[in-house]
Amino acid sequence: MSKSDIFNNDFGYYGMRERFERRGPLEWRPKSIKSLTNDAESNRSSESSNRIKKLRESIQTERDKQEQAMLEINKEISTSGLLDKDKLRAFDQALARLANRTETIELSAQSLASNLKSVSILADSISSQVRELDVAKSRVVECLLRVNDLRDLRTCSENVVPAIANEDFEEACQYIHRFHTLEGIVAKMGTRFDLPGSGQSMKSSYETLQNAAADLKIIIETNFDAAVASGDTASMERFFKLFPLLNDHANGLQKFGAYLCRKIEKSCKDFFKIMESGGTDDTRRNVLYSDTMTMVLEEIAREVMEYQPLIDSYYGPDKLLYLMEIIQAECDKQSTLVLDAFIKNRQFEQRTKTVREFLRGNQISEKLDPIALDVLLSEVTLIHTRAELYWRFLKRRLGDAPARPLSESGDPPKSPTFASDDFDDDDELTEEERKELQEKQKRARTERTKKLDTVLNRSKLGMRMQEILGNYVMMEQYYMLESVSKALEMEDSEENSLTTSILDDVFFIVRKCIRRSITSSSVDCVCAMINNGMSLLETNYLDRLNAAIRAGYPSTGWTAEAYQHAQTAYNVLQHGKSVAEAGPEMQKKVFLAALNNIRASIQSIVTLKEGLMQDFEVHFKQINTTDKSKLENSLYQFDELSRKFEQMASIAVNKLSTAAFRPRLKAAAETYIDFSHELTEEQLNDFESVDPFIENFIGLLDEQIHKFEDALLPENYEELLESVSVETAHQMERVIYKCGFNHLGGIQLDKEYRQLASYLTNIAGWKVREKCSKLSQIVNILSSDSIEEAVNFFKQLETSSSGILTINELKKILYLRVDFSKDKIKSLKL
Repeated sequence: MSKSDIFNNDFGYYGMRERFERRGPLEWRPKSIKSLTNDAESNRSSESSNRIKKLRESIQTERDKQEQAMLEINKEISTSGLLDKDKLRAFDQALARLANRTETIELSAQSLASNLKSVSILADSISSQVRELDVAKSRVVECLLRVNDLRDLRTCSENVVPAIANEDFEEACQYIHRFHTLEGIVAKMGTRFDLPGSGQSMKSSYETLQNAAADLKIIIETNFDAAVASGDTASMERFFKLFPLLNDHANGLQKFGAYLCRKIEKSCKDFFKIMESGGTDDTRRNVLYSDTMTMVLEEIAREVMEYQPLIDSYYGPDKLLYLMEIIQAECDKQSTLVLDAFIKNRQFEQRTKTVREFLRGNQISEKLDPIALDVLLSEVTLIHTRAELYWRFLKRRLGDAPARPLSESGDPPKSPTFASDDFDDDDELTEEERKELQEKQKRARTERTKKLDTVLNRSKLGMRMQEILGNYVMMEQYYMLESVSKALEMEDSEENSLTTSILDDVFFIVRKCIRRSITSSSVDCVCAMINNGMSLLETNYLDRLNAAIRAGYPSTGWTAEAYQHAQTAYNVLQHGKSVAEAGPEMQKKVFLAALNNIRASIQSIVTLKEGLMQDFEVHFKQINTTDKSKLENSLYQFDELSRKFEQMASIAVNKLSTAAFRPRLKAAAETYIDFSHELTEEQLNDFESVDPFIENFIGLLDEQIHKFEDALLPENYEELLESVSVETAHQMERVIYKCGFNHLGGIQLDKEYRQLASYLTNIAGWKVREKCSKLSQIVNILSSDSIEEAVNFFKQLETSSSGILTINELKKILYLRVDFSKDKIKSLKL
């Protein structure tokens, strides 16, 4: 490549001509080296000429390198272009084939789009024709249906009168039923399809069937009443089935309900005669009225079970509720007679009034005997249980039935065979009609729910039972209160028993009352009795035990013993008690028994709760979520009461430790001050063979503890050991601060502490070491070799969770070391 191949553009860049113009970047070069030189010579002094010369040489060198590089690039490009010619030719051919194929695909796509458009037009044409055919078909079908309806109307009008004359009432009612389904259609059609001169018209047929329906209604009512009067059950059921075909459901149910009410009343009269005579079994006189209530309710349930299939088949499942509204009035009447007799003969109202006055704190002439109330309360729960079973029976029978209005409310009635399909034929309804039907169903369900609530909860039987059950809760509370008071008065303890009789007696009474309320099958009643039981345990029972704890455990100091002897003498003289009854030994026995009763009561509460939970699973399997939540909330009271008893037990144990151990431990610990703790090597060796303090101290402590091992429950004894261990550590800390130690004395103190800690761990377990950690830290500091070692130990305590000592306590402990510098201790800063 020659220099002519390189050109200079207007911007001072050099490039290659022809084929090199499009390859590689442009390169900047000065337009004129000569002009640059002239400018430099004019602007610079002669001293810079050497530098310009060197620059020119450098520029020329770089230019030569660029020219050489351009030559090599040109050579490579030319060689590569020759080798790639065949590749370019093959690429062009492939590109041409691809273009041809793309053109073919485009033509095919256009053809396909044209075909799809034709098919779409054809489909739209066919669809419109199909719609026209559907309209025509629906009209033809509708026309055929109307023709069939007209034929049915004619058939019904021609045959209904002969059927009545032949007393074929079932067939006649079928004709009337069919006529009722056509009644709306006939009214719309009018007389447009009447044939002149045929002698028949829709108007005449319509009038004939209307007259026949009125006649049939009178005939069926008359025959039904006659069958009931004669006791002909088969005929009665025969005519009862025909009322729905005449669209007279309510009238049929009303007559049939009246029949059942008379039947129930007749049976109940026999039951009342048995009740008034005192029953048939003398062993069941205590539950005479609950047995009578059982017979009344079972009789009603038997009638419902017997005729429910008949009503469901011919009237529809929803009509049973309408019938029960009629029967429930008779049920209320008969059950009220039983309850009135119960209240009168059992003096229930009078006893209730007496109990109410007593619980209000008013003066009463004579208190009721709880034993006499026991039988009465059991009978009340049995009566309510029978009523609850009756309500559950009705819920099962009525609760699952669909909500539908009576057929005579304006809708065309259904035949008996399809009585349950009142709301199922809505496939061809419009959206507006479907919404209207849904609203109608919703209103029917609301109305049914109200009726069901009225039958089950707002009947006279339900209200009377709620009133009686409220009085029962009050009387049960009185029974529980009086029984517990008598049990507390008769408190006694058996030989070798750690607890007294009130523990078993009180919890037996509470458990009995709550479980008796469970047999009533009323969740609210059970919750009320649980509340009463927990309140009684928390007040009367716990207060009785707490009184013995507040009286305290007699102290063992000589001053306390002198005061106790004086108090004993006063009680003997003033109250006439014996020395044994008024002395400290009896007070000790009462205190320990109360402590054991409190601890044992915790387990009794847990046992009572678990037993009630099992009873709930048996008696309340089918309760709703709300009632289940009520029972769970009531059971939470047991946990709270158990925590209160635990707190009271801990307080009592601490009182016992303070009274029985603190005076003796304090006196024994004071002897530690009498010994010197600034030991020599010889004295340390003597202490190792025979320790004059710790062995006697541990012996005295063990003797005191052993006295309570057989007098306390295991749980109380273990807690007492922990409390005594804490008290022991506290007394040792107190006397240590009154002593002075050298290094050997600190070592001896460490040995004594280890011996004491080993003893406490053996009797009370490893958890005692944590409670005595402060004493351990004091001993470690006093046995340190130097102040620095003690300070390092203190710093380790600060970084751990077991750190108890403060910096001031550290200094106070270090001052006990007579061999440590006081000034150095005083100057400590952490």
